Amino acid sequence: MSVGGFLVSPKVLNDFWYYTFYWIDYQRYVFQGMMFNEFEGRVYDCARVGDECQCMYPSGLADQCKIEGRGVLTALGYGGKDVGLWIGVLVAVIVGMRGLAWVTLKVKRG
Repeated sequence: MSVGGFLVSPKVLNDFWYYTFYWIDYQRYVFQGMMFNEFEGRVYDCARVGDECQCMYPSGLADQCKIEGRGVLTALGYGGKDVGLWIGVLVAVIVGMRGLAWVTLKVKRG
């Protein structure tokens, strides 16, 4: 969870964390899917303080006191939506972990 985007945005990870744990963290792919499901294609109202509009994230709709969900995704460091890649990596992680568990059991039994 710490490198998947929930606690720390992928944009601020240093190279060590980004290239080692970020890409093998299975929760990252699930979290990205949830973020795209929640924010893509939606428009949210910004907060108003008196007559002034305050948007947390930059967006093309800031002049209307609204924010696009795509603006939130961009600000958090998420690029394009690639569901096929996410599912493929999740399947590979599952197979890899089960394979390591099988090897460990065989070695311990042996």
